[in-house]
Amino acid sequence: MTVPPLLTALDVDGAGAHPAAAALFGLAPADLVSGARLARAVRHAEHAGLTFVTFADAASPSVPGDPAQARLDAVTRAAFVARTTTAIGLVPEVPTTYPEPFHVATQLASLDLAASGRAGWLAAVTPGDAAPAAYGRAPVADLGREARDVVQVVRDLWDSWEDDAVIRDVATGRYVDRDRIHRVDFAGESFSVVGPLITPRPPQGQPVVLARAGDVAGPGRDGERLVDVVLVGGSGAAEARAAARAVVDGDPGARAVVEVQVVLHAAGRSGADRLAELDAGAAGPWAAGAALRHVGTPAGLVALLAELADDPAVAGVRLLAAELDADLPVLARDVLPALRADRRTAAPRGGATLRDHLGLTRPENRFAGAARATA
Repeated sequence: MTVPPLLTALDVDGAGAHPAAAALFGLAPADLVSGARLARAVRHAEHAGLTFVTFADAASPSVPGDPAQARLDAVTRAAFVARTTTAIGLVPEVPTTYPEPFHVATQLASLDLAASGRAGWLAAVTPGDAAPAAYGRAPVADLGREARDVVQVVRDLWDSWEDDAVIRDVATGRYVDRDRIHRVDFAGESFSVVGPLITPRPPQGQPVVLARAGDVAGPGRDGERLVDVVLVGGSGAAEARAAARAVVDGDPGARAVVEVQVVLHAAGRSGADRLAELDAGAAGPWAAGAALRHVGTPAGLVALLAELADDPAVAGVRLLAAELDADLPVLARDVLPALRADRRTAAPRGGATLRDHLGLTRPENRFAGAARATA
């Protein structure tokens, strides 16, 4: 059986995934929100052959007022690098719990247009009491139900313009054919959306939707898939592979991507020493969460990723590098080339969409042909 190449992703938020990375490197808040620094990191990831990058975000910092957690909103960062890259996928994390779904749909459609079909959406949930206070909203008790409602209506809105709605007919003075723009009429438990989007349908039809396992569970209103890519983890490779198998057994069309925290031997120091120094910082030890963790040599990471790549249930990995400035160069020099040499990964192709790279078909528009059928 031929196994498709392993998709490889990297989170490029701030100085790295470890909460002490910025402080250890002495980065000021201005450095963390620097466009030049972000563009350099994403170009490095693209040249290294990674399939897509993610941009972590949160409604509020885990430590209020901590300058080491300064960041701009994830969609803005992704849009900024859309024009400085040509092949790598761009996946901002956008919460489903409190932002307005209409604005979420508009922003992500615009990102897909700017990136020529390379956009995705990491749909996250926001527990806790700080976010509703920041948004001026009552707390949402059922995060899962809210997430399903938001993803459903965002997909509805992306379809509210048919692919050929923009006609630019000079003779009649019409820019759009209004019969090809459709009203969405959605009423959820905590919000409603009426009308079409203000943005044409994105190049991918619907940008790729990712979510952590359990955050957006179950199918949509008509049984359609709400989440294209499910992020899973485990205490070890076997457990992660089992979690991936559970995803594809439940929905054979979905993709399972394993999250892996990474601290590599770098700059003459062992991964264990680097992690110990980071964990001793004011932010405290790095919580493992649901992700796998590799602390050690590049060769050890190659072996781990090769084991995952050889499992047909595992479509890819999302690497959470402890320190981007230290770990990304090692990934680019010692890890990704070894996997490509064994044909276990492939660099993204310029001109292809993120759906192309993930082997996902472009969704049909649910409204396509409706007006002509009833005319």
